[in-house]
Amino acid sequence: MKITIVNENEVLVNLPEKLDFKQAPVLLELLSELRGKDIIKITFECKELTYLSSAGIRAIIFARQKISEDMTLIMSNVCNDVTEVLDMCGISDYIEFTAF
Repeated sequence: MKITIVNENEVLVNLPEKLDFKQAPVLLELLSELRGKDIIKITFECKELTYLSSAGIRAIIFARQKISEDMTLIMSNVCNDVTEVLDMCGISDYIEFTAF
């Protein structure tokens, strides 16, 4: 998993194949480093992501709640299975979906 600062206030996060109970704490730790910074957009690159657990969902919600509720969250190249999970949890309403 890798976080890249695109510019001073935009972040790109390349997610692994599975965002589960093992990987979610890693993501939470990386996202925690962004607290207090003026982040306006986080893009989660999901081209490799095939499985998203409740721990992974929690990490994504953390980004919204703890970094900035006003920022834009984008999930790019999300597979249908992950999209369905996000829809069932009701959090897809505040996430933008894109494909490149």
